[in-house]
Amino acid sequence: MRRKASITVFAALSLMLVAQLLFTLLEAARHYELQKVLYMNTDTVLESVFADYCSPLWETYKILGVRVDDTEGKLCFNNREAQLRGLTLDHLGSKEQKTLLSGMSLLTAEMTDARYDPYRLLTDQNGVVFQKAVCTYMKKNIAYEMAKSVYNHYEAVKEVKKDYKNPDEGIADAMDALKHPKKYETEGAGNSSSRQLKGEARQGDKTKKEDSGEKATPTENPLETVTEVKKEGVLSLVLPENTKVSGKSISIEETVSHRSLEKGTMDSYVGTDWYQKVLFYQYLVNYLGNYVEKKQDRVLEYELEYVLGGKRNDADNLKIVVSELLAMREPLNMASLTASSQRQSEAMALAVTLAGVSANPAVIEAVKYGILVAWAFAESVLDVRTLLSGGKITMIKSDADWTSNVHMIPELLSGWSVAKDCSQGLDYGQYAAILLLFHKGNTLAMRTMDVEEAYVQTQEGYENFQMDHVLCETELTATYEFQPVFLGFVSILENFSNGFRIQNHSGYSYFHGKEGM
Repeated sequence: MRRKASITVFAALSLMLVAQLLFTLLEAARHYELQKVLYMNTDTVLESVFADYCSPLWETYKILGVRVDDTEGKLCFNNREAQLRGLTLDHLGSKEQKTLLSGMSLLTAEMTDARYDPYRLLTDQNGVVFQKAVCTYMKKNIAYEMAKSVYNHYEAVKEVKKDYKNPDEGIADAMDALKHPKKYETEGAGNSSSRQLKGEARQGDKTKKEDSGEKATPTENPLETVTEVKKEGVLSLVLPENTKVSGKSISIEETVSHRSLEKGTMDSYVGTDWYQKVLFYQYLVNYLGNYVEKKQDRVLEYELEYVLGGKRNDADNLKIVVSELLAMREPLNMASLTASSQRQSEAMALAVTLAGVSANPAVIEAVKYGILVAWAFAESVLDVRTLLSGGKITMIKSDADWTSNVHMIPELLSGWSVAKDCSQGLDYGQYAAILLLFHKGNTLAMRTMDVEEAYVQTQEGYENFQMDHVLCETELTATYEFQPVFLGFVSILENFSNGFRIQNHSGYSYFHGKEGM
């Protein structure tokens, strides 16, 4: 049975308006949901880009960074922008799918523009950003107490150095006193002070002869010995005769520390404090090769020595570090000598012997001080020999830790004697960490990037790698476009064809992650 149905024009118009309202609300809901999806997509694809870090740099040196260069090795963000658009296409499809019947997702959009700005490069601020990258890693891998201990050692060395400046002058003054004793005639050679000094010297000689059971023999002048030794090559003094020193070198003209670098556009970081400095220097000791812990696969075997010396070859850099170690140990050994009454007496006895029977106290005191300086140097040479052989030396030596004899300085320096290995002392790397604290952090950071860049360039696919093309922090502005889906059923907007455009902002930093941006 058929029944006729009818609808008024008003009702038809009402249904059409209701339908259009529903479709408009659906499109609004889709638009609102798509905004959230696009915001999450911006964060996700940016983090995906930062997950594509330079593997050799991380695996070898624990530095995170994204390469932003083109095939010619020039700074360029095009590849990374294309990577963002490609990832978005995988996540959200393409606006070319326009109909529901095609089975497309309702949450479809296309990233039409992506801009990294501002951004920060690893070499920015003359090495400050690189130090920040190192500290971010090291804070999670070194205890605060250990860092404080290293800094305390540095402070101790600095304090001792204040009291023993220009040790070479002490030897020179002693030599001058022996050659020109008349300059020191403020006190008579025959007065009571002179007789007292000679008596102390004779008593010291007597005690020494009784202890050794030997007759007194003419003593070589340690002042002359040390003066002559210091004219020789420092490596021949601290290394065995047949030691093979690395012959590797680096071309420094195009290194990070010598060439003109690309600059990032982010605001500058503030300088580093003592804690960050210690973290950075301990990182250098832990991850760079050095004479004691060589890295055969590196461009330079003595990377740490390069950071300290800045010369193009391993041998020259090792010379610089050895010289600095000797200069560090001398005042520390002088502190040990002045704290020992026994060794003070031995130095005084030798000073009287060298100065002669007619010497006055002023000459003897000058010679005694020169002998102490020469003795400290000789002990320092033995210390460095021990350090280079992998041993440990305590900061301020006790009588039990002391090795050399003032009467055997020529034999000790010409032979191959080494200082006593101190189980509670510091090794070569720990002394190097203290040395680093006496240098400018920015200079050391730039040189560190020299050796790290050189190493990465030896890896396949990274021949054009440059540290100033490494991104470590940025803010991203992403523009999306998408077409309406439900508005096609709304006759009022039948000519709507421009689509929608949304712009999102995000940021990422290896130092702070997403939360810190």
